[in-house]
Amino acid sequence: MTELHIYSPSKKLITILEGFGAPEDLALHFHAGSVPAESQSVVISARIPESKSAAKYVLCSQAPQNLTPSTLEKLYDLWPMPLTSALAKFLFGRLIERIKSERANNYENIEHQKRILEMARQDYLTGLATRWYLQDFIERNRHERNITCVYFDLDNFKGVNDTFGHQAGDRALAATAEMMQREFPDGFCARMGGDEFMLVLLGKRDINDTAARVNEFMTKLLKYYACSRTMRELSVSAGISQAKHDSDKTIDQIIHEADRALYEAKKSGKSQCKIYSPSMG
Repeated sequence: MTELHIYSPSKKLITILEGFGAPEDLALHFHAGSVPAESQSVVISARIPESKSAAKYVLCSQAPQNLTPSTLEKLYDLWPMPLTSALAKFLFGRLIERIKSERANNYENIEHQKRILEMARQDYLTGLATRWYLQDFIERNRHERNITCVYFDLDNFKGVNDTFGHQAGDRALAATAEMMQREFPDGFCARMGGDEFMLVLLGKRDINDTAARVNEFMTKLLKYYACSRTMRELSVSAGISQAKHDSDKTIDQIIHEADRALYEAKKSGKSQCKIYSPSMG
């Protein structure tokens, strides 16, 4: 419900306008007298009052010489004619329509912004979080809880695209994402781009226990891939990194360490999981 406060020095004009029909979601409050600092208010007067800056809209018949309509066009409606009761009622009706239109536009803008934000947060193909949203998630939890990152990469994915087409590749990505969410309900799952995924686990966790869970997940993926004519050549490699909540590691460092461990896994023959160690660089 939007509240709109209408001020006028003319009690007669207020009485006339009080009978004006307004939308159900717009509450009109009429006041005879000066205008306090209201962000959503209307002034109806023969001249622009001293408190003009406090009003969002002004209906008047005369403007001061040092102000021009172009100066005020974003805030005021200027009407260089006698402000009779009938004219005021007519103009007030137009003002209400203008306010309704502005509110509709604002609603559309808000919905558009929500859609843009949703696109920034959620990967369109897999429904997982995007890389940007993953980094935002880590940032919000970085210094409160321990962070464990698992970086996944599909092995031989290019061959699936080249042999069976991009639709087959998309199905493989979507299936991998679905299984990832199902196997790690306690984690934050994201698609980093292409055929790369990341899992973030919060809290104190034994990194070897996490590696065991990851290996179990990879085994289930291999069994799933083997049942599909288009996915049977796929496997997955993984790298794990960890940072305590009081560590001075940045988000980029944590992700980089998981990436280095992933690189070692792929270099060692693929379809395996490696835990990051400083010797990996």
